Amino acid sequence: MTAFFTLLIGAAHDDNPMGYYSLVAIAQSYCFYSASSILVHLLSSILIFFAIQMYRATAAGIQLRRWRSEIRNAETSSVQLSTDPKQERKQKRIMILYANVGSGHKSAANAVAAALTLRGGDDSEDIVVQKIDLMDLASPAFRYVMQTMFQKLTQSLLGQHALGYLYDMGDGGNEKSPLQRAMEDAAGLNIVKEIARFKPDTIVCTHFLPAQLVASIKRASKILGDSIRLGLVITDLDLQSMWVQPGAVDVYYLPRDDSAIVLRDYESRAEEKRKKRDEKRKENRKSKLTSQSKVVVSGIPIAPRFTEAVEKKAQKDLKAGFDMFNLKQEDPRPVVVVMSGGVGIEEVYKLCLSAKTACQFVVVMGRQADVREVLDAVKIPSRHSVELVGFCKEMPTLLSVCDLMVGKCGGLTAAENAALGVPLLILSPIPGQEQRNADVLLETGGCLKINDLPLIPSRLDYVL
Repeated sequence: MTAFFTLLIGAAHDDNPMGYYSLVAIAQSYCFYSASSILVHLLSSILIFFAIQMYRATAAGIQLRRWRSEIRNAETSSVQLSTDPKQERKQKRIMILYANVGSGHKSAANAVAAALTLRGGDDSEDIVVQKIDLMDLASPAFRYVMQTMFQKLTQSLLGQHALGYLYDMGDGGNEKSPLQRAMEDAAGLNIVKEIARFKPDTIVCTHFLPAQLVASIKRASKILGDSIRLGLVITDLDLQSMWVQPGAVDVYYLPRDDSAIVLRDYESRAEEKRKKRDEKRKENRKSKLTSQSKVVVSGIPIAPRFTEAVEKKAQKDLKAGFDMFNLKQEDPRPVVVVMSGGVGIEEVYKLCLSAKTACQFVVVMGRQADVREVLDAVKIPSRHSVELVGFCKEMPTLLSVCDLMVGKCGGLTAAENAALGVPLLILSPIPGQEQRNADVLLETGGCLKINDLPLIPSRLDYVL
């Protein structure tokens, strides 16, 4: 760098008749060198990235081959894979995979794990459950795209419509490109090693990305495909094609009957596309996996604690719930829960207080608990009472004493409210799954939808 500037000063000296041309030549040379250096560094980074991915793929492949060999040996030999007495008691090994992209997928995974743990108390069988978040094992870059970037997109109007467009592209069974699938599978290679280490009998997924990865494993090996049962839990009221893994999923757990109709349509479309691809390649091969999956219309899984809340509500044993949130059971005013869910909590709070109908408000600030000082400064009309709550761990209890919820519409929120018969006042649903969830609830009469926030007071008065 010092030599460059020395030459540059010398070239620009008045005594140098060729100074100008030398200056241009030197500058061009330096720019070319800089561009070449940047290109070399970029290519080097790309090669290093692919080298790391190939290493991870090789390590995961070795684990899978060892597991496949163990299965093959067990099938052809009387020798058991393990002398662990738990194995002799018909131990079932179940792995639950999810991706913490929005709280709903994690909540569904926790609900499934809790239900399996309760079932494992039966003396007739022993269940071992392992729960893994794909994001914990993915690369920082992939986590940034799926979590941070996704969150930023939901906070802007343009980003919301972009997400909605991507979601709508899946209508009609449109498939992902092979490149996109390969990149997503590469991001989850560390989970493959965990699967091979744990050796599950069944894998239950509450997000489409780990389900896609497991489906790739099942398609790659008939032995592993036959030995692993894959269950896929849909966590939204609308079924989108990215969830569908034709021939690889043994059981789909669907939220409603209409989802089964859409699923069968997606599967038949996928089968037609596969046949057309085989015809082009002049192949007539039989798929390693079954063409049609079992369907269970189970609803969206929620925590077992909601069962207790439903029973208490049916028995009208709600005093403890009212006391927990400083509410008065004998108070005739309805209890309204306000949840921010990404919408400006201060604006929503002020609009709710503008309602003419007297209410007992419980405002759940969640991760936005730092806005308490802002909300405390808002003047509360005498006809209302307000209780501010940070992150709420007692949602079953809160919903059991609630008359109406104001907030967003995720799949788990819809399922939890439906379990306790609490209607929703949905605020500005994001295009995509939130909009579809709202549409389903509107059809069934479980909600009102507000696209313009200033309508909150009039809608509260109308409902209450």
